Amino acid sequence: MQIYFIKSGYGTYGGTFNQPFRYFGRIISDRFQAQGIEFPFKEIEIQLARFSNKPKGKDKEIYNGWFNKLPNYYRGKNIVRVTLPVFETEQNLDDVFEIIYRGFEIIFSKKKKDDLYDTERIKQILSLLETELQNTDLIKLNEQYESLFYQEALTRRIDERKERENRIIENKKAIRDLRFYYHFEGIDKLYFAPYSYKFCEKIRAKLREKKFKLPDYTHLYIEVSDSFENALYHTEKEENWYIYGIAVLKDYVGYGTKNETEKKRIVFNLIREGLNDIARIDKLDLQTLNDVLDEVESDIK
Repeated sequence: MQIYFIKSGYGTYGGTFNQPFRYFGRIISDRFQAQGIEFPFKEIEIQLARFSNKPKGKDKEIYNGWFNKLPNYYRGKNIVRVTLPVFETEQNLDDVFEIIYRGFEIIFSKKKKDDLYDTERIKQILSLLETELQNTDLIKLNEQYESLFYQEALTRRIDERKERENRIIENKKAIRDLRFYYHFEGIDKLYFAPYSYKFCEKIRAKLREKKFKLPDYTHLYIEVSDSFENALYHTEKEENWYIYGIAVLKDYVGYGTKNETEKKRIVFNLIREGLNDIARIDKLDLQTLNDVLDEVESDIK
């Protein structure tokens, strides 16, 4: 059972409760599991629709009409979604649990005859959890769950890499895109520009010329961070048409002090590292790949 609290606004969707309440969906889900609570659906999504004054004219009329009809309830085969009207951002534990209770009350009111869960027991569990959390260091609890989510994400990413290593698939697709991404604390989005883009374009074009082939994806993304684990954490895949290669730059702060030739070599070597990471896992043509990389590297001045 997965429980999500998701914020939405006019034209926006995503995010959840602010810290230190960010992981309350998982906390409630864990508590239900520990208490043996089972629902006839796999996912509960409680969407917090924050009122917006952004729409104008006819859009405002349509939006206000939709908002005034909230709350909304939807039940699919494996999911229940409740959309609640929200006017203020949650400030404290009372605010958060007021939203939680509102969401679950709507779910309970739509309970079917053949639904076997005990609403009173669930209410009791939520009430006891609220009391428990009132006497808990929520910031520390948030940090614990943040660490848990981080480790679980790493485990999933490692398992995905092992699956790729063990599969047998023909390389038939041409490369369509090569991109350079990075995650470093306090570093802006143009930190490695313009070399990251220029090298990616040059390498991509030469790989196409050499008819370098890929298996079931066409886009190669290089993910760089200050450790293998941090880079791996940011390689979540939502589609099958792209894949990530990992590269590590520990002294990312020092990059800014380098001269232009040194910067070029650092960026190029990161792209090489990421591409070879992909090629080794997916059994790509390493010879062709590194011949192209050597050719591009020879032009660096």
